[in-house]
Amino acid sequence: MTEVKAPRRRRATQTRSKATVQRILDAATDLIVERGAQGVTMSEIAKRADLVIGSLYQYFADRSAICRAILIRHQAEARTLLHHYVAGVQTLEALTEALSLSFDAYFELLQKDRLIIGLWAIVQTDPELQALDLEDSLQNARYLAGVAAPMLPGVDLNRLVATCVMLIQFSLYAGRLARDVPDPIAGEIPATYKAMFLDSLASLQRPRQT
Repeated sequence: MTEVKAPRRRRATQTRSKATVQRILDAATDLIVERGAQGVTMSEIAKRADLVIGSLYQYFADRSAICRAILIRHQAEARTLLHHYVAGVQTLEALTEALSLSFDAYFELLQKDRLIIGLWAIVQTDPELQALDLEDSLQNARYLAGVAAPMLPGVDLNRLVATCVMLIQFSLYAGRLARDVPDPIAGEIPATYKAMFLDSLASLQRPRQT
């Protein structure tokens, strides 16, 4: 009987651990939204998650590790959104339309989700998170370049990836900018950004100017 029950206990422990991690991340997320990232302490996160501080440190070494986990979760959501719109497109026209729709969806997310802005402030002050953010952008850019390459025969792959990674990074910048500048300027940013990335894709079909 011992051999039969042991796996069940391990699964139960894994389930509880995942639930605890989720509770910690949710607690940290709420506090970041409420107070901003710099004002949140490990003690406050533990209290909000209904944990003793020692239990919190069993899962995360410090606040930076918690922020890393939150960033990875956000990156996964954004990657899923991109793949949802782009997967399966067959023509450059369809790709540009898919990218336009994906930006609209991401832009809406940026405007509604206060966590993303708070998280971005953390990323800018943490070299490890900056490296993680850059690697995620490069991963998405390589995926996007792989989708676009068959539609752009003869285009240098490095040039294509460089264009894609700039488009991905600038989508976040554009979303943040639209939150910071006053109306009616803010309302013009989405269309302006989309015009810029559509022109960037179109320019790949033209000879490079030296």
